[in-house]
Parts: sequence; C-alpha cells; structure tokens
Amino acid sequence: MSIPFQGFQTQLQVGGISNAATGQQAYAPGMILSIYGASLGTFAQSTATIPLPQYLAGFDATINGVTAPLYYVSPNQVNVQIPYATNPGRATLVVGNPYANLTYTFQVSAAAPGIFTFQNGSINPIGSAAHGQTVTLFITGEGQVTPTLATGTTPSPHTQTGDLPKPVLPYSVTVGGVAATIDFIGIPSGLVGVTQINYTVPGGISTGVQPVVVTVGGVASPAATLNVTQ
Repeated sequence: MSIPFQGFQTQLQVGGISNAATGQQAYAPGMILSIYGASLGTFAQSTATIPLPQYLAGFDATINGVTAPLYYVSPNQVNVQIPYATNPGRATLVVGNPYANLTYTFQVSAAAPGIFTFQNGSINPIGSAAHGQTVTLFITGEGQVTPTLATGTTPSPHTQTGDLPKPVLPYSVTVGGVAATIDFIGIPSGLVGVTQINYTVPGGISTGVQPVVVTVGGVASPAATLNVTQ
C-alpha cells in the first residue's frame, strides 16, 4: 500500500496584526483585529452565527487569556474581536491550530478608531454626498461602550435606538476640517464590534473630495474621503 506524501506541514506563523478597518497598528477593546500569517486555519470559513464562535476552521485565539470571538478564518488571515475585557497596555495574543500554539504581543489603547472604506479610501458604504445630506459610516476601535455589551454579541433587535451601545469616550466627526452634526451613533442589532455613525455634511465646505475624520477619546482616525457635491 502506498501513501502519497504531500510535503511537510507549514508551521504556524503570525506575520503581523492590524486594525481591520484601516490596516494600521492601532488597537482598542472591542475592535475587529486582523491577524496575518501562515497555517492559521485549515481552510477558509466565515462565521454564520451571533454570538460569534470561539472555534472556526481549526483555529482559536485568546487575548490576555480571554477567548477572542471569530469573524473569519483562513490559512493566511483571521479576523477576531478583541475582548472588551482587554485593558489598555501590553496584551498577549495566543493563536492556535490543531498542531501548535503561538504567542504574539501588542499594545492596546483606550481608543483606536478606524473608518471602513473602499479600496480607494472613500467611505464605505456612502462615498459621495451633498451639503446638508445625512449619510452613514461605520467604525471599529471606539473602545468601551455604554450600555455594556458582551464580547462577540450584538444588541437585541428589540433595543430602542436611544438605548443602543455607544462609545463611553467623547466622540466627534469632521468633514473637511469642519465639525459635522452626529444624528446617530451606536452599535445596531446585527453588528459585532462595529459602530454606525449617521452624520450631516456641513455647509460652507468646498465641493470635491474632502477628508472625514472620526475622533474618539482624543484619538483621531486616519482620514477617509467623501466627495462633497452641491
């Protein structure tokens, strides 16, 4: 009987981590974290349930000893949620597949906001709007929220809009350097670790591509872009 040899098992590796919205090395409790490496999961699999699973495609992870729920797992990239229980300071990420475990350390801040964008840097899902128009963006990395929300979960669909979790720390939005009115901020039912912001494009700013910045707790996000029309 012959048994085909398919080569040596690739060793588990973590090449780096980043904020899932921005790709930058900035991290906060509750944030979506992207992990890059080799042999992380045995195959590609996205979660289909909330609360998010703790084990997916042969992969699991903890941060400071607390399970990090999983959004997506593949051999080369994994997206997890940093537990809300993670305190600012040095944090220890432990990742594992069926064959090995590996430790990676990183620094957590109280807030590390990042705006979700398209590949060209424009705001996802609405990259163009007129003066006075109310539009939506999504962020991760706002840190602790109130009321509190268990890691890996989403608010009940019966939650009143005014009772949805929102950042504990002060927050603001600017468009082209001008403060924008925030009409809504919170984590709606169906989202985990992602906060929705509805803001009104201020009048008096120039038309064309303008930077949009979300600031939480004095920490500014990398600028996304919004095409401002008449």
